[in-house]
Amino acid sequence: MRYLLDSDTLSDLYEPSSPGHAGVARRLAQLSDSDKVFISILALYEAEYGYANAPEGKKDLIRQRIADMRGDFEILPLTPEAARLFGSLKAALSQFRGLSSEKSKIHNIDVMLAATAVTEACTLISTDSIYGDLQKTDPMLQIENWLV
Repeated sequence: MRYLLDSDTLSDLYEPSSPGHAGVARRLAQLSDSDKVFISILALYEAEYGYANAPEGKKDLIRQRIADMRGDFEILPLTPEAARLFGSLKAALSQFRGLSSEKSKIHNIDVMLAATAVTEACTLISTDSIYGDLQKTDPMLQIENWLV
């Protein structure tokens, strides 16, 4: 199996005091050697934004977590194939949820991750409910919540 971890899952994994930490760590430990786990370049973008907005006292910890993510997982890039799928997924999500074009912008990263998961044949690991709606518009999107 191939898995793509969303930023919320990564946050749980790299924050030992998080209520979801044990569940994510346990699921990762249960994977077989043939399973592959990835993160998106977008997860690094989000982590770097977190670093830039963190108080000085937390910056070193966040920088170390970013380094750990880069070392622990292969990073999937954004691709032209995923970009094509992004357009149709975003349009379908906007219609499904009745979102204006302005309101739909807040979901860009989520839709990019979903498009990446589909085009890379990965199961997307997330607790975010938006992926359930995206799956209704494109059943090729496979999702799992490792916290349930």
